Amino acid sequence: MPESIKTHLSRARLPARLAYLGILLLATLSRLALDLDPSHLGERLTQFFHPEIGGRDAVDGLRNLALFAGWGAVWMITTGPGRVTSALVQATLTGAAISLFVETAQLFSPVRNASPLDLLTNTVGTIGGALGLVLLVRLASTRRGAKSFVGIPALTFAGAYGIACALEAWVPLFRQTELPHQSGLAGRWHASLTHFTWQSVLDWPIEDLLLFLPAGAFAVAAFSESGRSYASARTRTIAWGFLICVLAELGHGLLGQEIVAGSALVHALSIAIGAGAAERLLPTLTQMFRGSARPRLFLRTYMLVIALWALRPYIPELKPIAQQLTTTWWIPLESLGMRVDVFSVVDVAAPFFLYFPLGALLAVWPFRNRGWLGGLWPAVWLALATEASQLVIAERLVDITDPLVQIAGALIGWTVIRRAGYTSYGTSGSS
Repeated sequence: MPESIKTHLSRARLPARLAYLGILLLATLSRLALDLDPSHLGERLTQFFHPEIGGRDAVDGLRNLALFAGWGAVWMITTGPGRVTSALVQATLTGAAISLFVETAQLFSPVRNASPLDLLTNTVGTIGGALGLVLLVRLASTRRGAKSFVGIPALTFAGAYGIACALEAWVPLFRQTELPHQSGLAGRWHASLTHFTWQSVLDWPIEDLLLFLPAGAFAVAAFSESGRSYASARTRTIAWGFLICVLAELGHGLLGQEIVAGSALVHALSIAIGAGAAERLLPTLTQMFRGSARPRLFLRTYMLVIALWALRPYIPELKPIAQQLTTTWWIPLESLGMRVDVFSVVDVAAPFFLYFPLGALLAVWPFRNRGWLGGLWPAVWLALATEASQLVIAERLVDITDPLVQIAGALIGWTVIRRAGYTSYGTSGSS
C-alpha cells in the first residue's frame, strides 16, 4: 500500500471511527425517552431475559446485521495492513461493547426494546462486516494482473450490480403491499399462490428495463474476462438471468405479496437484451476507446445508470421543501425504524451494492490525485445530488440514510481495490 494512503488512513482512523460511532448511537438511541423508575426497570429486565421472538425481531435482526457490519468494515478500513487477526479481534470486541452499551441504555427506555437477540446480531454483524472486507480484498487480489476491460475485474460490477437487481426484483421499491393472509410462512405462500393469475404476464414494469439491462452487459464482460467466448458468455448470462429473475419473483410468496409473471419476464428480457448488446458491442468498443477514454466513458455511463435508479418513478412533483425536511430526515435509519418488513433492510442494502463498484473503479481511475478524498468526489457528488432530487420527485422522500450508505459503499469498494494492490492508472477527471 502506498505511503500516502497509509498516511491518510492514519489521519482518518479516529475521525472515521468516531463518525460511525455517532451514526450507530443516533440510529439506536434517538428518542430514548429515559425512564429511571426501578419497578419499570425490573419489568424490562425480565422481558430482556425472557424475549418473545417474532417476525419483527427477525427484521430488526437483519437491520442490526447491516448496521453493525458497517462498524466492522470501518474498523478494518482504518487499520493498517499486516494486522488482520488482531484487527478482527478488536473490531469484534468493540462492536460487542457498543452493542452492550446500547442494549443497557435501552433498558431505561419505555419506547425501546432491549433484547439479547440484538446483542447477538450486532456482534455477528460486526464480525461479518470485518471478515467480508478481508475476503473481498483477497478475492480482488487473486484477479490482479488478469485481463480487464477497465483496470478492475468486471466481476466487481457484475456481482454487486447483480445483487442490487436481485434485491429490487424480490422487494421492488413501489410494490410492497401484502395480501390478506393467515399468520406464518404457509399462510403467506397460500395467499400469494391463490392470488396468482397468468394474466399478470401482461403486467410489465417497463421502467425496470433500463435498470436491469446493465446487469446482462456486466455479466457478459465478467464471463469474457474469465476466458469464455462472447457467445458463450451471452448464453450463460441469459440462462442464469432467467433463473434468478424467476426465483426472485417467486420469493414474493415468502413475503405474502403478489407474484407477477410480467415482472419476471421483463427483468429476464432486459438482462437478455443487455447480454446480447454486450456480445455485439464490447469487441467494437474496446477497439474504439483505449487508455483513459474507456474508463471515462464507462464512469459517466454508470453514474447515469445510478441516477436512473434514484429518479424513479420519473415523475416530477413540486412539494413543500420545509414539510419534507422534518426533524427526522437527518437521523440514520429513522424513517425505516417503524417498518417491520424486509423492505427496510433491502432499502439500505441495495444502494450500497450500487455504489460499491463505482468506488472500486475510482480506486484505479480517480477523479483527481490531490486530496485524500479526491478520487472519490464523483461518488460523493452523485450521492448528494440524487438524494436532493428526491425533493422534486413524486413518492420519494429525503433521507440522510441513503447518501451515507451510498458513500460508504463507494468508500469500501475503493478500499477493497487499493488494499488488494491495484494502483492508479491515471485520472478520469479530464478529457
